Amino acid sequence: MQSIKYISLFIILLMGMTSCKKYLDIVPKGKIIPEKTSDYRLLLDQINPAGKSNGFVNSFSNDVLMSDDMKVTAFSGSFYKAADQNVLMFAEHIYQDFESDPDWEALYNQVYVTNLVITEVMGSTGGTQEEKYKLLAEARVHRAHAFLVLVNLYAKQYDPSTAATDAGIPLRLKLDFEEKLPRASVQEVYDLILSDLSVTIGKLPAAPLPNFNWRPVESAAYALLARANLQMNRIDQAFKYADSSLRRYSTLLNYNNFPASPAIPGTLQYPIGLQNKETLLLKSAVSPLSLFYGSNELMNLFDKQNDLRIPAMYFNDALFGMSDGYISAEWSGRTPSKGPSTAEAYLIRAECNARTGHIAEAMSDLNYLRSFRYKTGSNAALSATTKEEALAKVKEERRRELAFRGSRLFDIKRYNTFDKDNISVTHTLNGTTYTLSPSSPRFILPIARKYIDLNPEITQNPR
Repeated sequence: MQSIKYISLFIILLMGMTSCKKYLDIVPKGKIIPEKTSDYRLLLDQINPAGKSNGFVNSFSNDVLMSDDMKVTAFSGSFYKAADQNVLMFAEHIYQDFESDPDWEALYNQVYVTNLVITEVMGSTGGTQEEKYKLLAEARVHRAHAFLVLVNLYAKQYDPSTAATDAGIPLRLKLDFEEKLPRASVQEVYDLILSDLSVTIGKLPAAPLPNFNWRPVESAAYALLARANLQMNRIDQAFKYADSSLRRYSTLLNYNNFPASPAIPGTLQYPIGLQNKETLLLKSAVSPLSLFYGSNELMNLFDKQNDLRIPAMYFNDALFGMSDGYISAEWSGRTPSKGPSTAEAYLIRAECNARTGHIAEAMSDLNYLRSFRYKTGSNAALSATTKEEALAKVKEERRRELAFRGSRLFDIKRYNTFDKDNISVTHTLNGTTYTLSPSSPRFILPIARKYIDLNPEITQNPR
């Protein structure tokens, strides 16, 4: 119990830190420093006296406020904090000089803890070499996920012609609190992500264990490799890794089996968190920010009569006497899943097949996924005759399936760069309309001034 107590205190100190080089006034010393292999397991599991904490589950939220999947209504607008409104307005600055960015801090805190494990776990006592290698691999997967999100929030979309010179994010890799943190290039960040994930293969279980889906496994590492390569437009590699992930674990949930929700009439009880067997690695928003209405454009993509993702993932505000549309249930009382999933792996494989002209294979994956989402007896099948038509249908299905789950903003940046889709984002807030044009630098979030003041080597994103 004493060991758990000390490690728990260490966790609290670590996860309370900000992500600049001077973010801790007192370096933890003495008994709270982990020594045993089991201590490092506690660090990665984030166990505290009250149970499992959200140290590695909490991930990011501001991407939703930047996307075209949501709209603001007179009702929902009153729920947004000042910083949230700044994101919605694509403002020059999001946070005041003294304010922290929850996304930045949650992810860089994870990076620090994983660096601790990566640096020290092999020298720990009491564990087998196999246990140590597993913990080392888990830490690398968590770090790769954090850096992949950070580089897509705070840097330009990967472009092979400019990635070597485009400013990425600080690559914090050491434990020195006075470490200089210049921004690495986008290419350097992706190189580290791919390296971290690749070296974990063969050192982790193949598939998630029941009630332990916050622990990285091989199917999750492959899915993240697929996600990263898709962002880089490396289609052959993305296909290979998505296929490898599905070969290890391919479970999908049949939405026809969900019971009626006891909380909201007309909706289905969707399994969240540890209960979701599609989740390869449990990651979530930093916190449920507010009420999020699905945009008209998004909701019009659904077959509202037969697609069970509507009652499972949304509820109509007509239940409360309003008429603004559908509210995302994932942001109304439950935290959305943002980690890799089997559904995402199917969608990546389908997209890669569409892009390479394997139309039948692309439609096969889409229709297999849709068969788990549509009412039994309804026609969920899609067809295409050209690769352009197949790709368009994959993009629509990806948007339906992954709405509010951490992909749309990054997809817009990717489509605008590689497909020239010229997607803009428009929000209306308090009667004023704000628009991000396809080429706007404000698709990239600014770095909070607090971190630049403490770390002047970090350059700001152009606005």
